[in-house]
Amino acid sequence: MQRCASKRSGGDSSVKVLLFVVVALVSVVDGAAFVTHSFTGRSQLLVPTTRQWIEPPSSTSVWCSNEIDSYDIDSIWLSHHDVVTPLLPALGSSLIMLTIVGLLYMWEESVEWMRESVPKTIKPVVDSILAEIGGLGFIGLILQSVLGNGAVKEGLEGLSMAFFQEKDILVENFEFLHTAFFQVGIGFFIAAGAMTVEGIKKLNEIKTVEGLEVDAATGACLVTPKVLCKYIPVKETNQNGIPGGNVLWDELFMKKEERAGRVLLIRMQLMKLFPHLQETFRVETVVQASFAQNLYKVVELSPLTWIYLIPALSLANALDLSHDVINSGSPNAADSVGYFFSTPSVFGPSLLSVTLSVVWGVWNCWKLTKIKYMIMPRLGKNAISGETEVLPPLMDSKSCRQAFHSSPIWVRPIERIWSKPAITPLDELFGEAGGSGMKMYQTSIKYQTWLCLTHIVFFGTQIFPRDIVAIWTGATVGDPDHLIPELLAYSIFVLASLVQLSVVSPRAFWNFCLIQSLEEEASKKLLVLSGNDRVPEQLNGSGSILIAEPEGDTLKA
Repeated sequence: MQRCASKRSGGDSSVKVLLFVVVALVSVVDGAAFVTHSFTGRSQLLVPTTRQWIEPPSSTSVWCSNEIDSYDIDSIWLSHHDVVTPLLPALGSSLIMLTIVGLLYMWEESVEWMRESVPKTIKPVVDSILAEIGGLGFIGLILQSVLGNGAVKEGLEGLSMAFFQEKDILVENFEFLHTAFFQVGIGFFIAAGAMTVEGIKKLNEIKTVEGLEVDAATGACLVTPKVLCKYIPVKETNQNGIPGGNVLWDELFMKKEERAGRVLLIRMQLMKLFPHLQETFRVETVVQASFAQNLYKVVELSPLTWIYLIPALSLANALDLSHDVINSGSPNAADSVGYFFSTPSVFGPSLLSVTLSVVWGVWNCWKLTKIKYMIMPRLGKNAISGETEVLPPLMDSKSCRQAFHSSPIWVRPIERIWSKPAITPLDELFGEAGGSGMKMYQTSIKYQTWLCLTHIVFFGTQIFPRDIVAIWTGATVGDPDHLIPELLAYSIFVLASLVQLSVVSPRAFWNFCLIQSLEEEASKKLLVLSGNDRVPEQLNGSGSILIAEPEGDTLKA
C-alpha cells in the first residue's frame, strides 16, 4: 500500500512538472506572438535584427535645429525589417509569468510538505493557519481592487481635499493600511509557525527520553522513579514544599532532559488515574493532543485580535500628518524622525504598552508554572526504605491548597471580572479566577501574544526602519537631537517583544497544555482524542462510553 501511494505521489509530481513545462512553453510562444502581432499586424515571430543608422543628407557635422525637426525619428532608425522585433519584451513578460507560476507551485508544494510533516493531531492547526492566511490574502485583494477603482479613488481624493486640503492623503493612507495589514499577516504566519515548530520540538524531546526506556521486544515503557532520577536532579526530588518565587527562573533555564523527564511524571500519574492503560502507552500523544487543541484556538483571528493595531496606527498617522508626512513610505518620511521619542503623547503610550506586554507575559508564565508544579506528581524518598518513589501532587493536600496563593492583591480585581466559583481542586489553584481559570488564561496567552506581534510589526516597520535609513543615508531629519535616543528606545521595544514572543509566551502556553493534560476530566477526553483508548464506562459518570469531539472552545462527550 505504501509503495502504491509512493508511486501515485511520484506520478502526481510528474504531472505537475509536465504541466509547469507546458505552461512555460505556452507562455513564451503566446506572449511573443501577441506582442509581435501588436507591433506588426502579423502573427509570425521575427528573429532579432540589427539596427542601421542612416546619416541624414547634411554637409555639416553639426546639425541645425531645423534640420533635426525636418526628419522623423522613424526615418532615422531603420532595420533590415520594416519594424522593430518584439521578441525581447515577449521573453521578459514570459519570465515574469513563469516566476509567478513558479512561486504558486512552490507554495503548493510547501503546503503539502507542512501537512505531511506534522503529526496527525496537529494537521487541523496547520489547516487553520493556512485558512487564516488565505483570508488575509482575500481581504488584501479586496483592498487592492478598491484602490484600483477610479470612482473610489476620486471619492477618496474629494474627501481628502475637504478634510485635509490635499487630495493624496486618504489614498496614500489607504495604501499604507493595506500594507500594514499584509505585514501583520506575515507576522502572524511566522509567529504561528514558530509556535508549532517549538511545540513539535518539545514533543520530540519527550519521545527521545521516553524511547530510551522502552523494551525492544514488547514495546512497554520502562519508566520508573529510579530511571527518572537520571533526568531530574536529586536536590529537586527532596523538595516537597510549595513552589516559591524563583520557580519562573528555574523554569526558563531548565535543561531539556529535565523538562522531558518531568513530563514523564505525567505518564505515571495518568497510569495511576486510568489503570486500564497499557504499558505501551506514550504520554507525548496526550500532550500532543492538548497542544494541538489549544494552539488551534490561539491561532484563530477573531476581530478583537486586531484591536491593538487601531491606536498604534492612529498615533503614528497623527504624528506623521502633523509634520506633513503621509506615512513611513513617503519621500519626506524623515521629517518625522526623532519626534516619535520627543513627543510624549506618542512615546508615553508606546512605553506603557511594551511595559504592559512584558508584565503580562511574565505573569502568565509565572502563574501557570506555579500551578503546574502544584498539579504534577513529585519524586521523593521513602522515609522507611529510602527508595525513590512517586509522591502525589501537592494539589491533593487540602492544607497545601489553602497555603498556595497564585493571585496577588494587584491582580485580583482583574481576575474577578471574569471569575467563576471554584468547583474542583484545580479551580482553587487559580485563585480569584476560580472555575474560569483555564479559559481565562488560555485567552490571556492569546491576546498577550498578539500584543507582542503588534509591537514587532508597528515599531519594526513604521519607526525603526526609517531611523536606520536616515542614519545610513545622512538624510535631514525632523528632530536630529532625538534620532539616536529614538532608535535605541524602539530597538529595545522590538527586542523585548521578540523575547516575549519567542521565549516567555511559548513557555506559558506549554505549561498550560501540561496542566490540561493532568486535569482529570480533560485528560479523559484527551486520551480519546489522541487515539489511545476508548475510556471505559466506569470512568464516565453518565454510564456511556466517552467519545471526544471538538465543539466550539471545548470537547464534548
